[in-house]
Amino acid sequence: MTAIDWPRFLLSSVFVLGLMAALLWWLRRRQTPWALQGQGRRIRLLETQPLGLKHKMMLVQVDQQMVLVAINANDIRTLHSWPCSADGPDGLATPAVDTPKPSFTDFFTGGRS
Repeated sequence: MTAIDWPRFLLSSVFVLGLMAALLWWLRRRQTPWALQGQGRRIRLLETQPLGLKHKMMLVQVDQQMVLVAINANDIRTLHSWPCSADGPDGLATPAVDTPKPSFTDFFTGGRS
C-alpha cells in the first residue's frame, strides 16, 4: 500500500471546496441565469431593493408596463404601475412621457388665445 500525503490531500480538498463556494456565491449574486438572458422574455426584473430581512421592493417590466411591487413573507402588493417605452439607453425601458393635453378652450380656438 502507498502512503497518503495528508497535508497535500487536505490542501487540495480545501481548495476545491473553496472554489465551489465561490462559484455558488457568484451565481447567487447574479440572480439571473446566464443561459436565459435576452431570449425575448416578456417579464423582466429591472431592480431589487431590500428593505429588511423579509421585505423588499422590486421594479418589474411586463411588456410595455412597469410595475413597482412590495414583497414580504405573506404577500405581494402593487405600489404603482405606469406605461413605459423601450427607447432608453441600451434598449432599457424608461417611463413614458405624458404629453400635456390641450384645455377645453384651446380645443375650440385651435390654440389661439
